[in-house]
Amino acid sequence: MLAIPTLKFSYGNLLLARLRELDSATIEDLLGDDPAQRFKSDGPFENPERRASDCLRFARMLDLVVEEERSWKLTASGVSYAENVDQANPWIVDEIQAGVLRDRLSGGGAPLAEDVRVALEVVGDLSAGFSNEDLGRALAEHANTGQWQADRTFESQGARYRELLIESRLIDKSGELTEHGVTFRGRQASVWWVNQGASYTRCRDGGFLWAPMRDKTGRPQHHWETMDEVREGDVVLHYSNGSLRAASNVVAAARPAPNPLGGQAWEDAGRLVETHYRELNEPVALGAIDEGARIRQGSPFTVSGSVQQVYLVGLQGDFVNELTKRFPELATHLPSVPAAARSTSTPPEAPMPAELFRDFAASVEASGLRFPAGSNLVRSFLSSLLAKPFAILTGLAGSGKTQLAMRLGEWFGTDEHGRHRHVVIPVRPDWTGPESIFGYEDALRTSTSGAPVWFVPEAFEFVLRAANDAEYPYLLILDEMNLAHVERYFSDFLSGVESRRPVLPDLVFDQESRQWVLRDVDAQRLPLPRNLFVVGTVNVDETTYMFSPKVLDRAFTFEFRVASDELDAELRRPSAASAGESQRVRAFASLAETDDWQREHPHPARDQIVATLREAHAILAGANQEFGHRTLYEILRFCAFFAATGDTDANSALDLAMMQKVLPKVHGSRRRVEPILAALDALALGVGPAPRLPVTHAKIVRMIESVRANQFVSFAE
Repeated sequence: MLAIPTLKFSYGNLLLARLRELDSATIEDLLGDDPAQRFKSDGPFENPERRASDCLRFARMLDLVVEEERSWKLTASGVSYAENVDQANPWIVDEIQAGVLRDRLSGGGAPLAEDVRVALEVVGDLSAGFSNEDLGRALAEHANTGQWQADRTFESQGARYRELLIESRLIDKSGELTEHGVTFRGRQASVWWVNQGASYTRCRDGGFLWAPMRDKTGRPQHHWETMDEVREGDVVLHYSNGSLRAASNVVAAARPAPNPLGGQAWEDAGRLVETHYRELNEPVALGAIDEGARIRQGSPFTVSGSVQQVYLVGLQGDFVNELTKRFPELATHLPSVPAAARSTSTPPEAPMPAELFRDFAASVEASGLRFPAGSNLVRSFLSSLLAKPFAILTGLAGSGKTQLAMRLGEWFGTDEHGRHRHVVIPVRPDWTGPESIFGYEDALRTSTSGAPVWFVPEAFEFVLRAANDAEYPYLLILDEMNLAHVERYFSDFLSGVESRRPVLPDLVFDQESRQWVLRDVDAQRLPLPRNLFVVGTVNVDETTYMFSPKVLDRAFTFEFRVASDELDAELRRPSAASAGESQRVRAFASLAETDDWQREHPHPARDQIVATLREAHAILAGANQEFGHRTLYEILRFCAFFAATGDTDANSALDLAMMQKVLPKVHGSRRRVEPILAALDALALGVGPAPRLPVTHAKIVRMIESVRANQFVSFAE
């Protein structure tokens, strides 16, 4: 048994918090000019350096710090621990910190891991109400060494191990095993998160994980050393390019192995874990994982929930259970693990749709952009993009279509390099294939690495930026998107947004040659990033093309009109909108990527909405223009988000949903369409003196007038 220092581990919390601020520091740096402020009791201290050294030695035995040439530095787990030190009451270990301690002790990498396991076994064998001396004597007997010779040593060492078990929440204050303690005694399969990036394809095809022993400066890295803690039967979740792409089962623990990946990025000596990959049919986007759960997990996530630059990290039970609950396909690969007790200092709740709507609507109004009173256009626009990342804005030129889309893009803000998270791409009449959006392999150019070179147009470069910044939403605005045949240049997107199958080449920008090249010659394609939103603006005249039903069926379609009395001589050109607060912008992407949000937060009148949609479906079926399951799913998502933004009236949501998702499907000759329009109008009118669905009714009246005048009608006017 290791002799641990004579103090509670939590008494060193302020030292670890200070070390996080300094990144790397000597004991003198940590103590500063007033050592007393770093300890629980007031000074003076005869030897504060010795006291600080004991604290750091304890932290090193728990794998939270490392010592390098008299300087101390936090490990990745140490950073997670120090981030949660409560400055108002630093002398306690909270639930998140206790989870970090258990994580380091359960993996076997911390020097104290085996001793704690032995101590827990001893506690489980002792009778209720055991004393510290009882525990100390039992530990000495189990260790079978002459480490403790005096009774007072049995008492003190027993007290130290008892305190550590309590702070780790493995036993309660009465000495009884907690649920965590019971699990700890019989170790279950651990779950690991690995960040792979460019190496993913090679590792998957070879069935392994690999990490170097040391970096180019000759230093070990904690997140590589965790390879030694992986055991046969553990589960690994593989993160690459913004999504969890596979789960694998470990078939052999780590062994020394030379670099199988090639290149000069790392030294040749390393560790290799054999593992059996199973790719997910539908990759799990980072934004779809609850942000609060990521923050509570700590490493491999930052305090804001983004992914850290680490390799392999063990996951806590709470986080694994969150993944199991939210993602059914992923749940089939994950073991059942006990959930940790919830922290009393949980992060703030993620913003809800009402908060996002108020913030965005205020930005739109401040920009000077105006829409008809009572139109609910801004609320509807935001709700539709939360429900589906593709919207079409059609109607009168100069009515605010592009301006509204730009306001949303401006609200999304800028990335860490100051680049906007939106771009306006004018569609050209000569766009005749997908290369106009997604580029093509350029056979006339070569790269120094031999990887194929890719021509990347502005739109595709923007999509790749979105894939590399998975936490935040990105808005691609296609202006005048029907100047070319949409199906010809946009078919890959239409397929990818529904199937979520890979459609994008996995490219990386080579700084030396200033060219886009395939990340790996053998790399497979990537799915569209889930944080990418597309808005197309449409003007209909003799120079443009009509949309096919399959395009309209995949979008929410809005119609912009301007009445005579809305023309105002005082109107000015709209200005740019202010960027939204970072947490709210991230929440927009996270909400949109949560596929079952509407099931957890349904519209209060969902059953009434479904009943009306069934009536509309029966009417449309008479002309073979009925809608399918996808349309119903997307309408229910829209209605749920619409209600969550603050308008819970069922008819308001249903009216807009009919206008955006049902009426765009109606097109054709008078003989075929007029009876359908008349029946839908009766549904929109209802039985009261005023139309039940006024927006839908007004549109149907115009469509009936058009079909009678022209013998043909479509949604776009």
